[in-house]
Amino acid sequence: MKFNEKVKSLIKEAELYKSQGLLNEALDTYKRVKELIESTQNVKNKDSFLNKITNKIDKLYTQMETELSVPKPPTVSEEAQSVIKEMVTEDDPESKGSSSMASALALARFGQYEQAIEEFTRLLPQAPLRAEAAKNIVWCWIQQGEVDKALGRVKQWMVGSVLSLDEVNGVRSYFEDLVKKSGLDTKISSDKIQKNLEPESEVEDQDILDINSTRFTLPRGSRKGETVELEISFQAGKYLKMLVSKKDKQFIESLSVGDQLTGMIFYSPMAIFSGTGYVSSNVTINAGPKKGDYSLEIKILNIQT
Repeated sequence: MKFNEKVKSLIKEAELYKSQGLLNEALDTYKRVKELIESTQNVKNKDSFLNKITNKIDKLYTQMETELSVPKPPTVSEEAQSVIKEMVTEDDPESKGSSSMASALALARFGQYEQAIEEFTRLLPQAPLRAEAAKNIVWCWIQQGEVDKALGRVKQWMVGSVLSLDEVNGVRSYFEDLVKKSGLDTKISSDKIQKNLEPESEVEDQDILDINSTRFTLPRGSRKGETVELEISFQAGKYLKMLVSKKDKQFIESLSVGDQLTGMIFYSPMAIFSGTGYVSSNVTINAGPKKGDYSLEIKILNIQT
């Protein structure tokens, strides 16, 4: 898309957002215009153009500061939806699908959730956008009070190959936060969410040998990539309990409930085998001689002997 066409398209998009009371979106779009002008050489009347856009940005800031309330998303006619989708007719070469994302976000903001979900779903195959698309799909379902449908989609992504492990964990955490903040957790409790989101194990309890210790790589935090070995304090079939000293806070911060641990090594008196685990619990001990220490639980999902 040529410079003049792209700028004109973005300004139309910003004005449409502003007319519908979506001031944050309008502000972000005007900032994109300003950045585009500043980064482009040989722009005619560049200083004057920049001053006009800066004035629009300043007015938006003033309006946002003085506005007392945020209006509810209005309903949008089919004609308006078409205008939104046509605002950007070509993708940004640096971000394939960017125009589709902009269209889907606009539909979502206007309360057109079903159409937005369709648009976001089409973006899932595109790696740079899929995590954001997945989060927005979940957001759209939550806005409609459809917690079960949002939960169903998250579970599909957890067992499928559409999203990477990090992306799945990010979407899962985002979903749980949305439910807590939405007031809908009376319909589906946090415990139920946790239970439903936990991936199924491919092995039965009786197939797991007694395990003395396990070794795995930390997936996040300041110690990300470090290999650690822990002794097993208690085992119930595929569930392994480990105690971690309060001194190892950095270690605990490198593990979150929902993390999948690939390439784990399990040490048994009978054999050494590898597999995949899932962090099913990570809590602080609040009473007793181990108060302040941490109780870590890992569920074995599969094993390779």
